[in-house]
Amino acid sequence: MKFVSSIILGAAVAATALPAAASHNRGSVLIPTIDGNGNLTVETTSFWRTTFPDRVSRITIEAPDGTSVTRTTLNQSTDTADTRWYRTDDDYTGSLSGLFGASATAGVYTISWDSCCRVGGLPSGANEDMGTTSTILWDGQNAVDPITFDIQNIQPNVVRGAPYSDNLDVTSADGNALSYNDAYTPVGITTQATGFAIDGSGQISIAGADTATYADNPSAQNIGADIAFYGAIVASDGGTEVANVQFDWVFDGVDQGSNQVPDVADVVINAMVGDAINTLITATDPNGDPIALSQLSFNGPGGSIAGSMFLDNGDDTGTFTWDSTGFAVGTYIATILGNDGGLTDQGTVTINLTAGGGTGPTPVPLPAGMVLMLSGLAGLGFARKFRK
Repeated sequence: MKFVSSIILGAAVAATALPAAASHNRGSVLIPTIDGNGNLTVETTSFWRTTFPDRVSRITIEAPDGTSVTRTTLNQSTDTADTRWYRTDDDYTGSLSGLFGASATAGVYTISWDSCCRVGGLPSGANEDMGTTSTILWDGQNAVDPITFDIQNIQPNVVRGAPYSDNLDVTSADGNALSYNDAYTPVGITTQATGFAIDGSGQISIAGADTATYADNPSAQNIGADIAFYGAIVASDGGTEVANVQFDWVFDGVDQGSNQVPDVADVVINAMVGDAINTLITATDPNGDPIALSQLSFNGPGGSIAGSMFLDNGDDTGTFTWDSTGFAVGTYIATILGNDGGLTDQGTVTINLTAGGGTGPTPVPLPAGMVLMLSGLAGLGFARKFRK
């Protein structure tokens, strides 16, 4: 498989969804999967003003023949927040045959939502309707799990005058080739964030001369929502696009010397089925603030995974443990939240699990100057994030 050009669906598709009873939205993403029985699951993440939290309350699903249904029975999941935004996570699962009957055939399914209104004060589109769209190609028989993505792995904090760099941290349980771009304009945004660039590996970069222009939102109630950014993630198999996920969110421009976000380091572990994982997670804070660590989620092939444990050691480190005995080969990702009492960052523990005899995880080569201490059997991982 290789990287291919993206086929981007216009934001007009998203506009076909019914509006949610919401306002002051700061961004969203919809992640679809389909299991072997033809059940569609859509995981939604959305961000809101802290004084006006809401959630994705309805989605529209379109079958390959153009038949569409709207569903409002989403299951509420976890809610998290810091001083700048309120995040809500919801999901919907429904049988394609139950939703569409004879129209539940192989082909591309389109999932969309929109809402009024986007958070005010943005230079690239304030107080406008907003929406995102995702697509997934189903062969009519087999499970499809093309894209795993947590939008909060993108660090929204941008220091004015300093270069910005971060990665989308996208994986594909199906092993699809992934590509990225910002070729579409979502509902309610007229321009991309100044200087925003994304490459074929999902790496976002912004020059310091551009971050210097990110002025504070003039609305006091919309702190942390200074300029919107957006993009699309494309999964392809053998040159055929199998999924397309659109996302948008906002950057928070801050001055040098002000309170900075903590940084939770990422860890990558190569292990074999049967290995016991025991990994030390480290976090740092530019201002020296103590960081509280907690585990938000642990997902693998097929969705949420039980059996892991996480302990906040109380010294800006935490310990993640998991016994992989009996689990399927694939990629597993634990998301760790760091909070300095007001601002947050997410780190990930990515476990690449292969078939084997349980002889202990294989160390991942360390980039120069990036050393993480891992305990027990976990060996060594590497820190991926570089932000400022």
